[in-house]
Amino acid sequence: MNDVRGRLIQRMSELNLKQTDIIRALGLSKGTVSKWVSGINVPSASVLPDLAKLLNTTPDWLINGVENNIQSADFKKIEPWDENTPLDEDEVEIPFFKDFSFACGIGSINEQISKEKRKLRMSKATLRNLSISKDNAVAATASGDSMSPTIQDGDTIHIDLGRKEIKDGRIFVICIGGLHYAKRLYNMPFGGVRIVSDNAIEYPEIILTAEERVEQDFQIFGWIWQIARIEKW
Repeated sequence: MNDVRGRLIQRMSELNLKQTDIIRALGLSKGTVSKWVSGINVPSASVLPDLAKLLNTTPDWLINGVENNIQSADFKKIEPWDENTPLDEDEVEIPFFKDFSFACGIGSINEQISKEKRKLRMSKATLRNLSISKDNAVAATASGDSMSPTIQDGDTIHIDLGRKEIKDGRIFVICIGGLHYAKRLYNMPFGGVRIVSDNAIEYPEIILTAEERVEQDFQIFGWIWQIARIEKW
């Protein structure tokens, strides 16, 4: 049971999800999810598939720690596709940017989104479960190591442009003085903000007062709700 708890907490941390996110997405009670996180109970068979989907993993991994059970009926044969392949009923296309630097002072976000030709396919159910509008969903390639090991150079980050309200500890795409970053944000008294890198040794935290936020043109562009990584051999 503790192993299930550990894997659940691991995926929640990797995706920056809190208990309230799971409660809202799956329509569960606070007590149910709290017992999972505390290790008192494990997810029931009826809710396990939806929970695994929300956490971008499989039921086998959550319960048994099995990475990829190719014998599982949950897996389907993957067919090759290109830009001409029709979308499935549960798919939408979202803009995919080489990076997010366009957002800092070079035209409006909507203008740049309309011009972007590269796309990623995304499940409607995933966006729906997280209450993310398709129009607010974009993806970009991360660069640098300031958020390592959470976000590594070359990872794909998925951003919800509709969520700009600071929730302490969440990772956001921000812009300061015309430069863009992915950082954890924390509210400070009197409108200030604390900006934290996971690689804190090389990138010390920054604190801006309300006045400094204005002076340095501090902007929040959206919440990073998913981080995707492809391992290289």
